[in-house]
Order: sequence, then C-alpha cells, then structure tokens
Amino acid sequence: MAPSSTPHSHLVKLLCTLLLVACSPQEDVTQSTVKSFVYDSPPNVVVFVIDTLRADRLGCYGNSNQPSPTIDQFAKDGILFERAWAPSPYTATSHASLFTSTYPATHGIWNRQRLESKDGDIFPALPASAVTLAEVMRDSGWQTAAIAGGGYVNERRGLAQGFDYFNSKTLGAVNRIDHAINWLKNKRNQEQPFFMFLHTYEVHYPYLPDEEHINRFDAEYQGPLRKAVSDARVFVDDYMAKNPNKSPIGPAQKQFFKPLFENENFSERDKEFVFALYDAEIAIVDEQFAKFQTALKAQGLDENTIIIITSDHGEELWEHDYFGHHRVWDEVMHIPMMVQLPKHDGETRRQDSIDLVDVMPSLLSELSLDIPDCAVGQSISFRTKPESFEERVHVHQANWPKDRQAWRLGNNKVHFFPEEGLAAESYELSSDPTEKNNTNDQEWITRGRTGLGQFMDASNRLRESCGLFPVFHSLGSFTDEMREELAGLGYIQEEEE
Repeated sequence: MAPSSTPHSHLVKLLCTLLLVACSPQEDVTQSTVKSFVYDSPPNVVVFVIDTLRADRLGCYGNSNQPSPTIDQFAKDGILFERAWAPSPYTATSHASLFTSTYPATHGIWNRQRLESKDGDIFPALPASAVTLAEVMRDSGWQTAAIAGGGYVNERRGLAQGFDYFNSKTLGAVNRIDHAINWLKNKRNQEQPFFMFLHTYEVHYPYLPDEEHINRFDAEYQGPLRKAVSDARVFVDDYMAKNPNKSPIGPAQKQFFKPLFENENFSERDKEFVFALYDAEIAIVDEQFAKFQTALKAQGLDENTIIIITSDHGEELWEHDYFGHHRVWDEVMHIPMMVQLPKHDGETRRQDSIDLVDVMPSLLSELSLDIPDCAVGQSISFRTKPESFEERVHVHQANWPKDRQAWRLGNNKVHFFPEEGLAAESYELSSDPTEKNNTNDQEWITRGRTGLGQFMDASNRLRESCGLFPVFHSLGSFTDEMREELAGLGYIQEEEE
C-alpha cells in the first residue's frame, strides 16, 4: 500500500471533502482503521446484487404488496439502510463503482459510448490497473467466485478481475441460484473462506414471471400485456428445454415485448399490470434467495457468512412519463442496501446514507483489510449505528440521454441537463419525495453547479493519478451469446445483433 502522502491519497481526500465524508477516521485514507469486531476465523462473504431493483418495491421499504417476505425478514434480522444510492442508472457503470469504490466520473465505465462515426459505439472496460474488491479478497486469502446474470456483467467490461471462478449468463434467478448452490457444494475449497458475487437480471425487463406469480399480484387484468407474457412463457419454457445453456431472453424480447413497449401506447391499467409483473419478478428472486439461505445453513455456512443485498439501480415506471433506467430520478437512484453479519443481533434501521462506492471500504474495514489507495467511498461501520451524522453529498451521473446529472445534499437535489439545453431543476425531497415540483431554487442550483464542477475536476485528476483509463471494445469483440443477451435486455438495437 502506498503511504498517505501519495498523490492518490491527496486526491481521494479532496474528493471526500467535496462529498462531505470522512473516508477514514485517521490521516491515512489508504488503511482500514475501523475494527469493530474480531473474527475467530475469516468469514465468508456474499454480495448479492439484484439488478434493476428499486428500493420502494420491497416490503421492508414500504411496498404493501409484500412481494419479498424472505428479504424483508433478512432486513429485520440485520441492518437496513433506508437511504442508499446508486451512482449511475447503468449496470456496467454502477458495478464498476461497486467493485472499485470510484465514481463513474473517475472510472469511465459507461454502458456504452455512442460515436458519430461509421465505426459504431464502443464499450469501455476496467483496465488491469484498477484494483477491484475481488482482487483484494483473493489476494487476502479468500476463494473468489462470481455467478452473474450476463448482459453487461461480463469479462469484456473488466468485471471478472480478481475472480477465481466467473460464470455470467442471462438464465434467470432460478438457474443462477442453483448454479451458486452447486458451486458451494462441489467447487469451493472448504479449507478457504470464500467471497461470492451473486447477481441476477430477473427483475430487469423483459418481465417473464409465470402465471402463479402474476396472479398473486394481479389476477384480474386481461389486456395485451398478459397475452404477451403468457405467450412468451410458453416460448421460453420450450426454448430452455431445447437449449438449456442458452439464454432465451433475446428471442423472447424481440418477438413478444419489443413491439408493445416501442409503441408505448399503454393505458393506466396496462401500467398497473407492469407494476404487478415487476413485483412478481421480485417474488421469484425472494423465493430463490430463501433457497440459497437454506443451502448455506445445510452446509453449516450461515453462522460465519457476511451477506450484503443491494442493487445497481432501480427502474422508472412512468413516474416521470418514461419507462426504463436512463435518468437520475429517485425511483432509479434509490436502491436497497441490507447487511447481515455474524454475531450481530437484532434489527437496525439506519438513516445515515450509503452509496455503492462505500461497499468496498466498509466491507474491508469489517474484515480488517487494507483499503486500496484510489478508493473514495466512505468506510462505514456496519455494526455501529451512529447517534448522529452529518449529511453528505451524493452525485448521480448518466451518459444518456445527453449526460444527465444530479447533485444531492440531504433533502435537496439539483438536476442538470448539460447537453440538452434545459434549465437546471431543484427539488426539496422532504415535502416532495417523488420529484414532481421544481422549486427553481437558485441558491441550491448554484451550490450544486459549483459542487458538481469541483467533483468532476477532482474525479478526472484521480483517474489520471490512478491510471484508470478505460479499455475500449467494439461490439464485434463480444461473443454471439453476449450480443444476444444484450439485445434481449434492450441494451443494443436490432440492427446491431
């Protein structure tokens, strides 16, 4: 580890100052200094990312439909952060922030970067110089495994760095959980602690729940979306029977969903049904997580395993007249964050805020491991609930459409549209949590613009200091299977398939 006088450390301190967080309680920001618990033996670690899961659709965050009883109980038994935020509305981007504890403005791993030239779009990947959470865990003695849902969570984005075992396919939560359980039973080294990154796209569009799960949340709707889902399920079941190791999501999306969602001529009743489909997908993940918990217990792993459940971003379901996750409204940026720790008793609901960039330093601090030099996240004690806390700045960035950005401090949030020619907007979230009423508060807009500009400057300098310049790949460098998965998830256009 570099000493605290390195340029990296000074830039990390500058970013921490701009974000109003203390990255470490002592002068040396590169070292873990919070040692709240001494383990008899190194614990196992599971980080479970449920892709595209917005916080407010879980029961423990207020969804009265109760699609997630297992996860709700998990939260009740552990620690729930009521205010957890994603840095970006994009999968590759937020995962890069989770894995490196750097913001998108530093690592530059956008889902894609659009070019005006005939060469088409390019897809940035983490460089070998990036230090990932998996690399730290592997180099500290943990066996590392990733069982992920394909799409943009793949080797071509640099997200496999540090994993001894990496398997990423868009085959649904049932398959991914079964695969994870099989790894636990048959592939892990029982003489080593393990670090598992578990990920599923189950909650991501296109929604393909079975009739039983759909009827649990909306048995009455008989509109065009029900037929599309029903027909797609028949197609998917047949496809999987014939191609058990190949994702059906691309063909299903193209045949059954794309025509409907591109038309976007949905009635309010149709949109209600989409919420039911979304909840049904959550219920499927919840049931599969219960199965995973049972497998941990059966192997005697439950008593010494840290589990973190979170997401990379949420989903906008027409709250701002749009479907998808390309913008930085809170239905997209507010994510769940729940933690269970060995020998930690009782429910703890936390009001201090947490960001995906905080996961790496907080986890490493819990394990008494060194934090990489270039990590900018805050080292948060999971075990100690603060009696009081100072509000901190969070920055959200999207590179489409036209580089939307947001800067927030406490209940004040400012949106910027730098390339769209639109005026900045400000929102007071305690009285307007759904961001419907632009207050046009010039004092907050000025404050946000200044803070965002300083943040961008420091982030760019940190990228140069840490050598975090992305490696760029063309779509042609992806495998056929990767391209099919990306098309199915709606990330690339039909002509790019």
